[in-house]
Amino acid sequence: MKDNRYHILILDADHKNTLAIVRHLGKTGKYSIDLTGHNKNSISFFSKYVSGKHLTGNPNTSPGKYLEDIIHLLKRKKYLTVIPVSHISYKILSKYKKEVSEYTHITIPDYKQVETASNKIETYALARNLKIPYPEIITLQNIDEIENIDTVFPCVIKAPFEAGKNLVEYANNKNELIAKYKKLCKENDFGSTLPVIQKYIQGEGAGFFAFYKEGKCVNYFMHQRIREYPVTGGASTAAKSFYDESVMNYGKRILDSLNWNGVAMVEFKKDNKTGIFNLMEINAKFWGSLDLALEAGINFPEMLIDNALGNTIKKYSYKNIRFQWILNGDLFHVFERPKDFPFFVKDLFTAKNDILISDIKPNLFQLSYIPVHYYKKWFK
Repeated sequence: MKDNRYHILILDADHKNTLAIVRHLGKTGKYSIDLTGHNKNSISFFSKYVSGKHLTGNPNTSPGKYLEDIIHLLKRKKYLTVIPVSHISYKILSKYKKEVSEYTHITIPDYKQVETASNKIETYALARNLKIPYPEIITLQNIDEIENIDTVFPCVIKAPFEAGKNLVEYANNKNELIAKYKKLCKENDFGSTLPVIQKYIQGEGAGFFAFYKEGKCVNYFMHQRIREYPVTGGASTAAKSFYDESVMNYGKRILDSLNWNGVAMVEFKKDNKTGIFNLMEINAKFWGSLDLALEAGINFPEMLIDNALGNTIKKYSYKNIRFQWILNGDLFHVFERPKDFPFFVKDLFTAKNDILISDIKPNLFQLSYIPVHYYKKWFK
């Protein structure tokens, strides 16, 4: 029997936002979805909506092999489009967009734009030129300078660029700052660009998410963080849709200036003292809280497919809802911050969540991973 579905290749099976895309597209029945990952136990591989599973080289450690494997897949089968999800996939495929485009459609910015968005020093320089508030930063030329810097505590130590993992430390005094800064540098290869030290902003996090077509904003969405993991600052484990004029204006101003193409997230934090939203970073990729946007009615993956088909991209509006990532973070949050347990329980009954009974295997995998997570955290 002939399969009339569109064939889609989605990358990064180990990401929860990949699972969100797979489930959302899969439920429509319109697509045959192939998936790539470098670990056979990646969460999205367990979804019933996946037609083909392909192991590739690790893009973080073997980018050349990874690109070679992706091109090989694109040569073997005719895909309508390829959808990268992680930052490293965006970086590699944007760099080799011309080669990838020989075999399939891809909606992605140019490599230079991705590099600018991924570099915090360049991001803050852009924000300064655009008159967008951001927490002041200190940059160092060599590690020894950490002994003599003058800053206000608490402060934040951040990787200078997107590292594919949460490389953030918090320091409450000078001794902690020196020890944690040197430890972060010792354990990671930052090359010639060292971590930045940034003023700590106490307040709520917010995100501006958008789809751009050749420099023009077509659709956008905004969310506000409710809980996160790690509890000191990390990915959303509970969030809600919201709207704020300044977040919209700042986010759009940044992506407009970059002449963006495709999806992106601009992250902000509201200073409790001033009420001003400060730019934290730009994510040149799909964001971890994508489930919330999809449930609120903003179908970002469908925009990529419509773009590949040459269709007019539909204008969306979104609903006000809450979303909870129960097994993939919110349980970790309340284990480590028990005072939030009543709010966690309330959201179990009032918020949307990422447990899908009709596609339960990925959630069972999440459940089985909980003891593994704490074994790694406590004993390694």
